[in-house]
Amino acid sequence: MPKIYSQSLSTILFLFWFAITYAQPIGTSSYEMMLETAENAANENDYINAITWFESAYKESKDPNLLVAIADLNMLVRDYIKAEKYYDRVLKRDKTDEFADIRLDYARSLKYQGKYKEALTELNGFISLIDSDSLRNEAKLEMRGILNMEKLPENIEAAISFGNENINTPSAENSPALDSEGTFYFSSMNTKTPVTLDGSEKEYHSKIYTAPRDNAGGYGKPIALDESINRENYFNGGESFSEDGKTMYFTRATLIGNGLETSQLFISKNNAGQWSPPVAASINGDFKIRHPYEGELFGQKVLYFSSDMLGGYGGYDLYYVPITGGDFGTPVNLGNVINTPKNEETPFYSDGVLYFSSNGHPSMGGYDIYYTDWNGSAWSSVKNMGYNYNTSYDDTYFRMNKSGSSGFLVSNRPAKDKKKFKSSETCCDDIYEIHIRDIVIDLQVLVNNAEGPLDGATIELYEGGKKGAIEAKNNSLGNNFSFLLESDKSYKAFISRDGYYPDSIDWNTNGLFEDYTFKKTIVLKPKPKDDKSDSEFYSINEPIRLNNIYYDFDDDKILPAAEKDLDYLVELMDQYPDMVIELSSHTDSRGEVDYNKKLSQRRANSAKNWLINEGISAARIKAVGYGESKLLNRCKDRVKCSEEEHQLNRRTEFKIIAGPQTIEIKKSRLKKEE
Repeated sequence: MPKIYSQSLSTILFLFWFAITYAQPIGTSSYEMMLETAENAANENDYINAITWFESAYKESKDPNLLVAIADLNMLVRDYIKAEKYYDRVLKRDKTDEFADIRLDYARSLKYQGKYKEALTELNGFISLIDSDSLRNEAKLEMRGILNMEKLPENIEAAISFGNENINTPSAENSPALDSEGTFYFSSMNTKTPVTLDGSEKEYHSKIYTAPRDNAGGYGKPIALDESINRENYFNGGESFSEDGKTMYFTRATLIGNGLETSQLFISKNNAGQWSPPVAASINGDFKIRHPYEGELFGQKVLYFSSDMLGGYGGYDLYYVPITGGDFGTPVNLGNVINTPKNEETPFYSDGVLYFSSNGHPSMGGYDIYYTDWNGSAWSSVKNMGYNYNTSYDDTYFRMNKSGSSGFLVSNRPAKDKKKFKSSETCCDDIYEIHIRDIVIDLQVLVNNAEGPLDGATIELYEGGKKGAIEAKNNSLGNNFSFLLESDKSYKAFISRDGYYPDSIDWNTNGLFEDYTFKKTIVLKPKPKDDKSDSEFYSINEPIRLNNIYYDFDDDKILPAAEKDLDYLVELMDQYPDMVIELSSHTDSRGEVDYNKKLSQRRANSAKNWLINEGISAARIKAVGYGESKLLNRCKDRVKCSEEEHQLNRRTEFKIIAGPQTIEIKKSRLKKEE
């Protein structure tokens, strides 16, 4: 029986995770060897390879325990969509509650995606099934985080935007910091592809960078600090600066796989614009120190940091250490008002307020950003920063400039311009910029039906002629929505919900020079329960079959019968001018694999060229030939199937990959011609 890897999210993941893998071909291996290799990879924190080996082992045994291990590992790499899928497969087949204990992790996989209503259902079910007080308390903590959300501030004045491509890569970025001169620093792996440790890799550790401001207000190409700071074979990061800018604090860490092994504090002095060779801090010991930040306490200069040193409340706690004449005193735990049995990280101090991130206080998802006030003798009760700053994902490293007008945070939340590894859109952290608006213009929407408030709706916000929604929100627990708007802009919002006909609203913010709130109430009309309307609604990344596109044997020419579907696709592209699609062609399994892939690519290109000739921009169509790699049934090589079964796999499809989140399709327009 394999070890199950369900556990609290490893704290190293949201700071340094970069898809490190160890080259190891699967080839033909025995079931026992697959299990052993998977176990070893997981124990070495090589989660990606562990998932691959457990998946291969599951194909041999169909042991549901392996699905649990795969789901747990996907939680560790923060691929919540895959984790949910695997947990769901196990629980749907579990008629005797043998796997009742995984319902808590299943609920978390839902919560971290913002599926709060489903998460509450699972948490309630878990509490009723489990005898363990500690596990029930964990579930109640998750529930409190969701139920408290209606009381949290909207923070509509805070505009949170994805940092530009010069500072954000597919790998993890973290520790955004400004020195006393306003120079921007951050830490990054600065790689576009996963690192595979096979003996041929180059230097792959995270480094501390600076990035100059460009003329457009963004950031230019980052420049790594010299090797005296970015020591080779160490993960360098966590940098922050003293108020006078003369001291830089940072950490050097070593990893085992994706797990943190060591992390120590270093100090460098600024001499005439150059950072001196760093020295190890005197407080380093047989424990990990992370996220240093200088502040005050009891009228004295102190250094706040996060550590797993003995004597804490569990996980990583926040500490402070007095600074006297450049020397450190004795570290002091900040106490159980702030610290929990889980993890408190990334402290930031400003004017008597301590901000930090934690997964041990009631949260909207994973790690949330919190704050506490110092009254001269004690810290106040911890408060959640609320919406915008926090999401259902991991939100950390809150930092603001001296005036409080702008700052940064770090998050693995999805974003329109986010670059990603193949593994997951939410695996890795990026830097987000915070701008506090002088003038706040916002939209507040209530979504109702004829009986009253209607939860579970989705609103997509579009601005002027921009392609794609600039923001999309779903509220599974209520009917209220709010959006921050710009002045002198035109907007359109699409409102949709399962079981109801969609609606939309248009308005503009022209001529507004002071705070203003647009208040809208939308009443959606229900579809009849036996709705036989001609409309179907498809979401982004959901395949839509074009039933009449066929090709002559071994040919890629568009036949006249196919033009009906392609004509309708042209209409849809005109109806949704910001829509970008993947147009794919598929074959059955007969024939050579390479040949089928090339044939399907030619056919997809042929359909794309037909659309281009009808005036559709080539940039809006991604043609992909999948060959026989995405069969819809059992008819793989050497399986005897009927012609009808093979025909099901020979198909052309399209799906939305950018632009609207949903589109309306007329079923009659794609009806198969007999």
